[in-house]
Amino acid sequence: MRLVVDTNVLIGDLLRSAGRGRLADDRLDLFLPEQMWEETKVELPRHVSAFARRHDLSNASSGELVTSLLDAIAVNVPVIDEAVYAAYEAEARARSVRDAEDWPLVACALALDAAVWTHDGDLLGTGVPTWTTETVQGWLDRHPGT
Repeated sequence: MRLVVDTNVLIGDLLRSAGRGRLADDRLDLFLPEQMWEETKVELPRHVSAFARRHDLSNASSGELVTSLLDAIAVNVPVIDEAVYAAYEAEARARSVRDAEDWPLVACALALDAAVWTHDGDLLGTGVPTWTTETVQGWLDRHPGT
């Protein structure tokens, strides 16, 4: 299944062992728009810091975790250069009426003929299929080894 991954879903799955397994699953072709990659590099350390506080991790461990998670993205989720989906920007902006910041997800999905993996209801009605973590996991459960 081809999925463009929203930043919040990506970060959430990176912080869970089951989520890291999903991200590495060969049945999923995952993609991250360049703008979302930039957002991820800003948001991930913030989320890891909060995670570290909840789990009593040291600052050094927190820094190592950020590096490890960024490496996991590099291995499992190709970052799609804006040039690949730029031709779809106007269409994606026109479809992203609830949140104009979602246009890169929509444009990338259109360019790659993919769905979007998100928990953001603002992507409903954009004309691209959306999947939640629960529906992605359900699909994986129903399609073992395909």
